[in-house]
Amino acid sequence: MGTEDIPEPQMNYLGKRIAYYSAIVGTLIFFTYLISNLFFLMIAGAVFILGAAILHILVLALIIVELISNKAYWRNSLLTISCMLLNIPLVMLYIFILSYFNL
Repeated sequence: MGTEDIPEPQMNYLGKRIAYYSAIVGTLIFFTYLISNLFFLMIAGAVFILGAAILHILVLALIIVELISNKAYWRNSLLTISCMLLNIPLVMLYIFILSYFNL
């Protein structure tokens, strides 16, 4: 039984989509706040970060479980984990910009 017989784990697909869309939504909230300077958007951004972090942790845990149990797609699983973890420095950059420029 080769790797072509094993369907790619759905959590990898889901993890990449979550990483992609959370980066887009977070960036939209960030730039909208920079343009409008509405305090509501800062609160919305903080709530979004918290919710996205919880969702990312849950999905990452499931991907790691799948990675351990199904090693056939380990490269794809590691790529998915990397994509999801790239949101961390993005959030840190946005927080740094907001705090450094006192926005």
